[in-house]
Amino acid sequence: MNETNAQRGVDIAGWLDQGWRLFWKSPAVYALSTAIIGVSLLIFAKIPLLFLLVSRPLALGLYLVVADQDADRPFQPSRLFGGFAWLFSCLVAAALIAIFTAVGLVFLIIPGLIISSMYIFTGLFIVDRDFGFWSAMESSRRLALNDVMGFLLFYMALILINVFGALCFGVGLFITIPLSATTVYSAYKELAGLKELGAAQNEKI
Repeated sequence: MNETNAQRGVDIAGWLDQGWRLFWKSPAVYALSTAIIGVSLLIFAKIPLLFLLVSRPLALGLYLVVADQDADRPFQPSRLFGGFAWLFSCLVAAALIAIFTAVGLVFLIIPGLIISSMYIFTGLFIVDRDFGFWSAMESSRRLALNDVMGFLLFYMALILINVFGALCFGVGLFITIPLSATTVYSAYKELAGLKELGAAQNEKI
């Protein structure tokens, strides 16, 4: 991790701008990716356990697609399912984050949101550096500790963007979901620096 970059504060406007620009490099690709993810989740919507098993790896797969588009590599739909290569790590991380967040929510909403925001880069550390669940969580948390309130505001901004997308008859989610991914990716790229996300992971998946 680049220590100089890690010490930078949160730049919500800058990251949103970078995410927006990255989104508009390939809007059709992101819309199709969101549709594929949506259909995949709908198939398992009535089976909670399978839904959970599928949803987290698909979220990681979206980051792989973002990395490909950022590097001007051709779109491969199979990349959306690449996150299953890290199924164990992403599921355990998701479970632990949910537990930690629930504990935080016991002490009112804000502590719970702060905890969630601190683990925003967990998935990216898993697919970019092939970290185990705990190393990925700790790496994300350490980055967030540099600007806890900034990360909270960043996390809340992403939530509000997706709420707005849902209110637009759900159609807006085809923009706001990938926009959230490109924005988080841009923030991670600036603060942590990319290592292998994208091309090198082809060998793993």
